[in-house]
Amino acid sequence: MRDIFQDLFNKVFGFFRQAEKEENAKETAVNRLRVVLMQDRTNLTPELLEKMRGELIELLSKYVEMDKDALELNFEQEGNQMALMLSIPVLRAKDEDEIEAEESENSEEADENAEEEISDAEKSEDSENAESTDEENQDEQYESEESNTNSKDKSK
Repeated sequence: MRDIFQDLFNKVFGFFRQAEKEENAKETAVNRLRVVLMQDRTNLTPELLEKMRGELIELLSKYVEMDKDALELNFEQEGNQMALMLSIPVLRAKDEDEIEAEESENSEEADENAEEEISDAEKSEDSENAESTDEENQDEQYESEESNTNSKDKSK
């Protein structure tokens, strides 16, 4: 008798597990279809959508702490227009002092990066000038040797 109940339990439990798998597959298919429709309507590639998502996260992170992994970016049709729907799980808003401190840090980093780029450009220019000078010296030396050869030939 116990085997019969165990077998019945396994069949019922297996049915619900199979239903769960089908629901997950259904949700996955629906999400994929939404992405395809969104790409079709907006002419945005998955790479561009991901880039836009990253830039939005970067921008919004200046002002709020958020769960970046749970951020959702979707397009929805509203009449004749497309609407960008953004769901952002905000953990907390940053205060003005934090925002200003981050901005000054970013400004200092940008200044340092600009100085490094200028320095690298100057080094590259110096290297190019040195190569150019070496080539000119070689040309002058060649011309000098050629001139000496010509004058020896004339003296004979």
